[in-house]
This record gives sequence, C-alpha cells and structure tokens, in this order.
Amino acid sequence: MKLLKAIVAVAFVGGSVGAANAVELRNMDTVKHTVRITSPTLDKEYDFRGWTRSLVICVDVCMFDVEGVGKVSANKDDIVTIENGNVTVQAAVAE
Repeated sequence: MKLLKAIVAVAFVGGSVGAANAVELRNMDTVKHTVRITSPTLDKEYDFRGWTRSLVICVDVCMFDVEGVGKVSANKDDIVTIENGNVTVQAAVAE
C-alpha cells in the first residue's frame, strides 16, 4: 500500500510540473535591459546585462515587457530575444 501511494504521489507531481515550461530570454545587446515578467504566478522586474541568457519558468503564458523597447508574450519553449533595440519571440518548434 505504501508503494502504491508513493507511485500516485510521483505521478501527480510529474503531471503538475508539465504545465510549467522554460522560456529562454536572450539579451544580445551590449547594454543592460530592465525586463518586467508577468504570468499567473509571477510579477517581477529583472535587470539583464548585455550578452546574457536566462531561462524563465513560465506557467501558462508569460508577458515580457522590456523597458523602452517593447512587449511580447511567450510560452512553452519559446525564445525571447532582445537585439538592436527590439524584442522578438521565436516560437518553439512543434514536436
């Protein structure tokens, strides 16, 4: 019985994690950008130095508001790129 409970618990946790995905945020500019990231579970402002990459765990859809540059939304395994004063989203490749 304990083994069955453990298997059910692991299946539940594994199923719950599937809703969260990592969006890659790339700052290809040489300057720092301030980015406000919002989602159903997150509302935070971050400073991203030039030439950096970061993974952002998104539940559902995240909004990326790059101060003075623009705003985009991304989800799943999308890539958000800040480059030459623009912000763009490259959609994840469908499996």
